[in-house]
This record gives sequence, structure tokens and C-alpha cells, in this order.
Amino acid sequence: MSSSILTRHLRETIHINRHVPLAWPALRAFLSVLTPLLVLLGLDRLDLVAGAVFGALTSVYCRSEPYRNQTRSLAAVAAGMVVAVGLGDAIALADVAPWQHRLLVVTGTAVVGALATAATTAVKLGAPGGLIFSFATGACANLPITPAEVAPQLAVCAVSGAFAWLVCTAGAAAAGLRPQRRAVAAALEATAAYLANRSDVLARHRSAVAVETAWTRLALVGGRQRDTAAHRALIQTTEICEVLGSSGRAASETIRSLRETAARIRRGESPAAPGYAREESAAVPALPPSRWCTIRGVLLAAVRPGRGSGSWLVPFALRVGIAALLAGVLADLLDTGHIYWAGVSAVSVLQATSTSRSVPRMLQRVAGTVGGVLIGLVLLSLHPAVWVIILLLAGFQWAVEATMPVNYALGLLFATPVALLVSGMMTQASPTQLASSRLWATLLGAAVAVLVAWLAPHGAWLARLRNSLALVKELTELPRPDPERLRNALVELHDAYETAAGELPDSQLPTEELLVVSRRAYKLLDRGAVTGSAGGDSARSGSGRS
Repeated sequence: MSSSILTRHLRETIHINRHVPLAWPALRAFLSVLTPLLVLLGLDRLDLVAGAVFGALTSVYCRSEPYRNQTRSLAAVAAGMVVAVGLGDAIALADVAPWQHRLLVVTGTAVVGALATAATTAVKLGAPGGLIFSFATGACANLPITPAEVAPQLAVCAVSGAFAWLVCTAGAAAAGLRPQRRAVAAALEATAAYLANRSDVLARHRSAVAVETAWTRLALVGGRQRDTAAHRALIQTTEICEVLGSSGRAASETIRSLRETAARIRRGESPAAPGYAREESAAVPALPPSRWCTIRGVLLAAVRPGRGSGSWLVPFALRVGIAALLAGVLADLLDTGHIYWAGVSAVSVLQATSTSRSVPRMLQRVAGTVGGVLIGLVLLSLHPAVWVIILLLAGFQWAVEATMPVNYALGLLFATPVALLVSGMMTQASPTQLASSRLWATLLGAAVAVLVAWLAPHGAWLARLRNSLALVKELTELPRPDPERLRNALVELHDAYETAAGELPDSQLPTEELLVVSRRAYKLLDRGAVTGSAGGDSARSGSGRS
């Protein structure tokens, strides 16, 4: 590994993310975990703690999504948690030899991790992707459960998930236009960055993606905020981003104004300012199609490889499943204990969609786990009372959600004690055994994940890139290209390129061709935007956005 690559990996490992919502996502996770556990404590049914915890972890998804997305997506997540817990319970009840049961555990963990990762990646659900579903199946598969306890545990999981859904969606409704404000501020900042360096076609792409994201967010508002003065002001500001991004030049005063406007929007102030206020009414974007329709494309790709738009997700899911299975089998052979932890660790590392992104994630996972194991070992060695453990679980989950978006290693510093405390409540293993199992299984799973990512075939990523490039070329050669379709094709092209760049050497990437085709496509879009977008693009307001 060259020093430049190592330096890049280390820089990405210690990178601190800014401008991410922290306070409410952390609070909603705290409430979602604490409440059902206190109820179970009062009912003296802590034997059902696994179902309650995994149902509550519905709250860690869709942390910054608009209200309309959260209501649907979190309902699907909660239902998925019940399925994952149910599959784990079925494995726990399997009447097979011990070695066969261990094989079922690692296989179930791997299969759920692979399928959930592909589904969450396809619909761009975001972190933590397929990780929690895989964790739920593996943990429940190791429970000493009886057939009579399955129905109560699934019921508790469903109720806990429903409560988490209620907390999250209530908060999303109260958030109003905050998700839209963040998206529009990001679009302003990306547009300013591009205007400061117009020769960088990748900066142009990042600006285009940020504007597309802002349009999607602006469409997904509740009835009370839709077409209000604040909503229209955000729409008008996004239109300005689109027009300036396609303009010939921009003065340094304009660039500074964009950044100042972004800062005002993030503070919750009105974006209206001299040069940004517009008299004509803004066209409210139409609602995009359901994001879950995307899964049909993935299923098509599984049945007819290469024919669906999500065909690259099939080998990606296979990579996750193989890594998790191999990690679990090796953990069993090495007798690390809690073998599903190795598979879950592999699934976690491979939530990054390319090998280059997996390495920093592995380093972060190892660093966070080492510190978290020490914290968990100290706490377990103190043998705290059950009610203290419940408070610690809720408190640590709050800390996870407050730090995970900032840096993955910081999040794991608190997530690891959560896993150890939950396992301590479900098993009779000693604190030293639990800590040792967690450490070695995590190290093994992370190492196997990166090794599998390096050795796995990369043809699907290159095929996706070439297919995307061919589609953009085809659209630009039409007499009158469809702007909406060309925009979406460009977003897919650059996303495919960024992913492939983490898989393949530079010599195999059609970088020069991509730059030429992208410039031509953006020029076509810019000419259309200059003449039509300033007054409100009818195509944009009348068609769905994906």
C-alpha cells in the first residue's frame, strides 16, 4: 500500500463530519430505548429484552429525512426488524446438532445482512444500512428461547418498533422545514464551491446532486408547510442555485453571498435577501415516486443479471454475505465465542459500497471497538443493578446517535458497551468472556471484510459505469434531450464513477471520456436552464423526482 493511499485512508478515518443533525436523533433514540425497557422492568419480563431493544433501534434510521419519508420508511424498518428477530428465533429453536446450529447462526446472520444491505442501499436509506437487521438475527439466534416465548418476543418487538415510529414521526412533524433548510443550505454551499472553481467538472456534479437533493426534499413536505411563504422562499433559493450553476460567470461577491445565505438558512433565518427575493410565485415540486419502487429494479437484476438498473447491487450483496459467512465460520473454528459478532462486524464494514471506503471504516471500527470494550468491561465488572443497566443502555444509545454521524469510531466507542450490556442481560457469560469475544470477533470480521472486498471480482462496478456513460452519451446525441432524464442519468453516472474509483485502478477507469461527456451534457442542461428555469421549470414541477 503506497504512502499516499495510507495517508488518504488515515485522513478519512479521522474525518469529522459537520452540519449533521445531532440533538433530536439522539433524544429520540434515548426515548425509544428507555421506555420499553422500563415497561418490561415494571412487568418483570426482562426475558423479552432482545425484542424490545431491536424494535427500539428502528429509531436509528432516517435521522434527517423529511416527515413524509420517515412515516413510510420507518414503518418498513420496524416491520423488517420483526422479521429479522423472528428468523433469529426460528434458528434458536432449530432441533439440530450444536455444530449445525452454529452454522445456521452464521448463515442467517450473513443472509439477512446481505439482503438488508442491498435493500437499504437501493433505496438510499442511509446508515446503519443492513447492520441492525443482521445483528438482530444473530443475537436472537443465540437466545435460550422456548416455543412459547416466540410470540411474546415478536409482539414486544412490534410494539417497541411502533413506539419508536411514533416518537420519530412526531419529531419529524414538529421539525417542520428543518430537513428542507439543511438541503437548500447544502445546495447553496455546493453551488458556491463550483462557481469558485468552474473548471472542476466533479464540483459541477456535486453541485447538481445537491440541487437535486434539495428539490426532492422540497417536494416532501407536510400539508401545513407546503406552499407557505417559507417553503416558497426555499424553492426560489434553489432555483437561484440552478440558474447560477448554469451561468457563464459569477463574481466573488455572488459566491460570498451564497455562502452567507446558506449560513442564515442553517440558523433558521429567512433566505430572502437583495438579489434573491423574487416577485413571481415559485412552482412547488411534484411528489417523487415511492423510493421503495426501486427494489423492483434490484429484484429484476437478481433474476436477469445486467438488465436491471441495480444490477451492481447483486454482487455487492453477495460480497457482504460471503464476508459475513466466512467471518462467522472462522470465528467458530477459532472459538472466539459469540460467533455472530464476527459476521455482524463484516456486514458493518461492508456498508461502504467500495473497497477504498471499507478500509477507513475498518480502521474506525477497530479503534472504536477497542475503546468501547474497555468501557463495557469496566461496567460489567461492577455488576450494576438491572435498572442501572437500562439507564446505561439508553444513555449510551443517546451518545451513539450524537457521535456516530460525526465519526464512526466515536459512535462505536459507545455502541460497543450497548452490545456488551445487552448480551450481559441475555447470557450468563462473564464480563471477561464477553469483552474478549467482542474484541476478537470484531477484529476478525473487519479483517475478513476488507480481504473479501479486495479479492472479490470488480466487473459489475465497471459495467455499471460503462452502462451509465453510454446512456448519458445517447441522451446528449438526441435532437431534443429530455432534461429530467439527462439530469438523473448524470447523477447515476457520477455515483457509478465514485464507487468504481474505489474498486479499480485509475488505468481501467474511463475518466477522460467521462469528463468530456459530462461537460457536453451539462452544457446542454445549462442552455435549457438559462432560458427556462428562472421563471419556474414546468417540467420540474410537473414530473416526479427520484
